[in-house]
Amino acid sequence: MDEKRARLLLESYRPGVDDPNDPSIAEALQEVARNPDLAVWFAQEQAFDRAIAAHLEAIPAPFGLRTRILAGAVSPVESRPWSWVVKLAAIVALLFLFVQVAGLFRASAPAGIQDYAREMVSFVRIPPPLEMESSDLSAIKNWLSKKNAAPTDIPPRLAALQPVGCRVLSFRDQEVTLICFRREGNRLAHLFVVNRAALPKMKPGEKPVFAKAGEWTTASWVENDRVYMVAVQGDRAAVQHYLPSA
Repeated sequence: MDEKRARLLLESYRPGVDDPNDPSIAEALQEVARNPDLAVWFAQEQAFDRAIAAHLEAIPAPFGLRTRILAGAVSPVESRPWSWVVKLAAIVALLFLFVQVAGLFRASAPAGIQDYAREMVSFVRIPPPLEMESSDLSAIKNWLSKKNAAPTDIPPRLAALQPVGCRVLSFRDQEVTLICFRREGNRLAHLFVVNRAALPKMKPGEKPVFAKAGEWTTASWVENDRVYMVAVQGDRAAVQHYLPSA
């Protein structure tokens, strides 16, 4: 094997990941042992790769990235196919996730309501891809029941709005039901429902917990074994309007 061919193969070789016994890789490594100039180049290449990997692992993954990528694994409704721009964005996000996957799953501490609120808001900050679109709330509930999604007791003032659709998400290995409603100004109000096992510090009977995420405000509370959260663009009064006790 000549030096040019060996360099081409070894540029993508990852020690500890790729099989050094692969015939092509093994031959390239043999060439490294025979060729001092190639050996110097290969050592520098490996050092550079390790430095880049360490730098990428140190960059915190943005909130909502994992949720949006996992949601993208489920095909959106047929009535709204993805454009090539959205497909390209999904590919970029997947590549970003690949280089940061170690950092995404490193944390093992129980997620708090602030993390949950930030991650869900990050998902709906731009119009979310919905699995089911309908202006019929009964049809939405029926679709969710077929998916065995979390049952939802929708606050009356939310139920009075026009539904847009729904989908099922995931947070810390727990399914999250999302229902979207159209409010004034063509803005959306989002209702999230997740099993309380995802947020064990939330207790039944306690007052709603409010959180801010940029221009969004959320309010979360517990009913039975479920944590409900409403997210809207606006201040505390805007989200409080949709709570059950409002």
